[in-house]
Amino acid sequence: MTRTRKKAFPFFLWHRRLGLLAMALMIILSITGILLNHTESLTLDETTIESTALLNWYGLNPKGKPIQFKHSGHTLTQWDQQIFFNQSPLTSSPQIITGFVAINNLFVASLKNSILLIDNQGTLIEQIDTQYEFNAIKTIGIQNKQLLLSTENNQIYMADEQIVNWHKSNADKVEWSARTDVDETELEQLEQAFRGRGLSLERVILDLHSGRIFNERWGIHLMDASAIIITWLSISGTWVWYSRRKKQKTKKHYQKHHK
Repeated sequence: MTRTRKKAFPFFLWHRRLGLLAMALMIILSITGILLNHTESLTLDETTIESTALLNWYGLNPKGKPIQFKHSGHTLTQWDQQIFFNQSPLTSSPQIITGFVAINNLFVASLKNSILLIDNQGTLIEQIDTQYEFNAIKTIGIQNKQLLLSTENNQIYMADEQIVNWHKSNADKVEWSARTDVDETELEQLEQAFRGRGLSLERVILDLHSGRIFNERWGIHLMDASAIIITWLSISGTWVWYSRRKKQKTKKHYQKHHK
C-alpha cells in the first residue's frame, strides 16, 4: 500500500517562500549593520571604491570620449555633458562644445547653440543663447582680435567688442579653433575631477543597508517590506507552533482516555 503525500496548505507554502526572501534581506541588513557600527575602526569613510561596475552603477564613470580644445596654454574639455576648464569642473550642458579661444582677457567657448564667457580664474561669467540668432555653431575663431563664428550652414558672423551683437562677415583668414587629443595624464585628471571625492565604501554599505543601492525610489521600500515580512513570519510562526502544540495535547488527551 502506497502512502500519499499530503499537500501543503498555501499558507505554509507562502510562509516558506517569504521566509527565504526575508532571510536573504535580513542577512544583508545584519552584516551591513555590523560594519556601519565600526565605520571609524574599519575606515570605511576613507576607503574609496575602484570597481568599474559600481562606479558605473552610481554614474561616476563618464561615458564616451572627451572632447578637448586648447588655446593660449589653457584647455576646455567636455566629457559626458560635464565641461572642464583646465581639468576643473566649469558647468554642464547637453550641447557639444565646438570651439574655444582667448580674446580680450576672456576665454570664449562655443556650444551648438550658445556661447560661454569665462574669466582668467576659470569662472563662468555668462552663457549666451544663440539659437534664435543663427544656425547651429560649427566652430569659433579669431581674426585681428575679433571673435568670429562659423555656422553649420557655412555662414560666418563677427561679434562686436562686447560679444553681444553679431553681423555677417566675409572674413577668409580666420584662425579657427580645432580639437586636440587628450593625453593619459589629462585623462586621469579628468576622471578624478568627474568623480569628485569619489565613491566611499561607507556610502556603498549605507545604500546597501537602506536598499537605495537597488533603486533610489523603491529600494528603501524593499527593505521596509523585509522588516514587515519578518514581523509577520514571527507572529505566524508562533501561531503555527502554538496550534500544533495544542493539537498534540488534544491528541494525547484523547488517546489517554480511549485506550
